[in-house]
Amino acid sequence: MKKYSNTFCVLPWTHLATYTSGSVLLCCVAQNDLNLNLNETTLAQAWNSEKLKDVRKKMLAGQKVSSCTHCYREEAAGHESHRITENNAWEFRFTGEWIENRVEKTLEDGSLPEGLVSVDLRLGNTCNLTCVMCRPQDSSRWQALAKKLENSLRIEKMYHEWREKGDINQSRFEWYKKQEFWQDLMQILPSLRELIIGGGEPMLLEEHRVLIEACVSSGHASHIQLRYHTNGTTLDPQIFDSWKHFQIVETFISLDGIKDHNHYLRYPASWPAIEKNLNTLDNYPHGNLRAMLLCSVHALNVYYLDEYAKWVENQNFKIISVDADSYFHPGVVHYPDYLSVQVLPEHIKKIVTEKVKKFEAVSKRPSSKIQGILNFMNQTDASKLMPEIKEYVRVLDLGRKTSLEKSLPELHALLFNGTSQS
Repeated sequence: MKKYSNTFCVLPWTHLATYTSGSVLLCCVAQNDLNLNLNETTLAQAWNSEKLKDVRKKMLAGQKVSSCTHCYREEAAGHESHRITENNAWEFRFTGEWIENRVEKTLEDGSLPEGLVSVDLRLGNTCNLTCVMCRPQDSSRWQALAKKLENSLRIEKMYHEWREKGDINQSRFEWYKKQEFWQDLMQILPSLRELIIGGGEPMLLEEHRVLIEACVSSGHASHIQLRYHTNGTTLDPQIFDSWKHFQIVETFISLDGIKDHNHYLRYPASWPAIEKNLNTLDNYPHGNLRAMLLCSVHALNVYYLDEYAKWVENQNFKIISVDADSYFHPGVVHYPDYLSVQVLPEHIKKIVTEKVKKFEAVSKRPSSKIQGILNFMNQTDASKLMPEIKEYVRVLDLGRKTSLEKSLPELHALLFNGTSQS
């Protein structure tokens, strides 16, 4: 692919993402600052909106885009950002010439006559989990818990933050049920090459089944790569009969730890159910499935990354993660800021770094992405937020009736006692 600017990302020329509230974003990790929402607009209108046209012009001119702050921060720390990953993936999938052809058709005002070919649909906030880094906008199960947190927090800044998080209009999260949205979506199916479905938890949504059946019945599934982001707690194998019609099905299973660790971090995820579903996916019979484990890395699980990787290594999966360059894909959690790995004090960062590097030294598949996580962690000292993470753990355990001390005892000892039990 032609060398564009250091801020260039292929996604504004191929892709749009949605948030659970109907907001339109450049991608799943972008800042929500485009001020576009599917409760008021359509995908087609958003594609050549003034905001998107301005993004394209800035990227071609080498200027930074405010939506892309997270990628810039990760790249500055030597971590492979979503921008870099997507540029490489699209070049591999469609060739550099294909990308250059689309970019060259960009008009002077930033508009693009070529239509949308990839869409990430976060179909509302229906979910069955209360993950530690989550909020009501991402999970319907968080709504009652958010109110408990708000009433229990003793740090004023956090109180106001959680009061805002809990103040949502649920009707705004049902944009995907509107006839106008479905009409808009059906019009782009002939040109669609990638369909990403998240949530919430997509496997709980009947509308998700309606969508993939529409792809199959229309005859367009064969040119679409279908991708899921799922928490792995629920899976109906009957869906395989629909999946077999797609060009490729990619299933990204979000696990942030193993066994009791994951139960705490993605409460109340059932580990036996997850193991059963992983086994079902790993025995998928139609040959067009890729599956990958995703790990949202934050201050409450980075200590255990080596144990997670070792567990995956010992599973001897046939499909899951076998064609990836690492046992799982680690992603950086930026929000809430007090859960960032950068919040950990220096002595804990040192323990984590040595622990993870020790495993990587003997691993059969050492990962540059895990090294990128360590680089990001050690880049900045944000330990001034330690009182906030301790307060968050206190009210989280109070509201969920969980116990960090029981579920992740080594980390609890480091955070609250300054000692290690390992």
